[in-house]
Amino acid sequence: MSPTILLSLLYCGAAFGGSFLFMRLAAPELPALLVAFGRVAFAALILAPFVGRAGLTAIRCCWRDYLVVGFFMAAAPFALFAFAERSITAGLGSILNATTPLWTVIVLAAWLRQPPGGRRIAAIAIGFAGVAVIVGGEGLGLGSDALLGIAAATAGAACYGVALTYMRRHMASQPPVQLALGQLIAATALLAPGALLSVGEATVSAEAVAAVAGLAILSTAIAWPLLFRVNRDVGPLATSTVTFLNPVFGTLWGALFLGETVSPAFLAGSLLVFASLALVLDLRLPGRLRGTLRRSPVVVAPAKLDE
Repeated sequence: MSPTILLSLLYCGAAFGGSFLFMRLAAPELPALLVAFGRVAFAALILAPFVGRAGLTAIRCCWRDYLVVGFFMAAAPFALFAFAERSITAGLGSILNATTPLWTVIVLAAWLRQPPGGRRIAAIAIGFAGVAVIVGGEGLGLGSDALLGIAAATAGAACYGVALTYMRRHMASQPPVQLALGQLIAATALLAPGALLSVGEATVSAEAVAAVAGLAILSTAIAWPLLFRVNRDVGPLATSTVTFLNPVFGTLWGALFLGETVSPAFLAGSLLVFASLALVLDLRLPGRLRGTLRRSPVVVAPAKLDE
């Protein structure tokens, strides 16, 4: 596990965790389809100058693949999560997003016939235990209409599992920035009709516009090329574990910007989340500490990252 990949995962976890805060801020004033459209369209405009004419030609030649991943990686999940944030908390949205590795395991097993080993299953279980500790300690505060929001967010997480696997199988050789832009262009086209029809329901404010800009810049235009590079290097299952970081960073941003309290449950759950990442990604410890662990009776075999 290289430091570059680790730092990319940490940034993506922080940016994607912040996306639920942004969506929660925009949800009361902007329809879900308009939030999703603004996110992908603005991010596409930011990334377009970095691709160039040759990249745009390559995107056009593979438009069918980009249409598939644009739907499953952007249009569908962004709209579903934006809709969910109208009735559930930002923290719960990020926790439901953390089911992405579970859906990725299911897709890998069913589509590519790659069942996970015992180490991966244990890592995913530990990760879910971590987010369960966080949500159990922080409380959900759900309304009576939350069931539909929970279903929408869960469907959004499943979409990510399909998209990551499809990209690994069919689009692994494409440059990350080009891959990100192609999906965003496709998602913009897919979302445009619904967004246009929902404009009349919008109540535009400076806060809502800033929230959509944060989604587009921090959580998409910067984070996506990093995420796709990681997916190319270590595979969809390892990449999908970045969603375990979302509740951790989501709670942290709430504490920093909204004055929310960081509880002992948050700290305990965060430790479990990072432990799950260490197992899945085979993070290497410093030499002295690794030597100490080798002298202990517990020995952990390295994980394979070829999914």
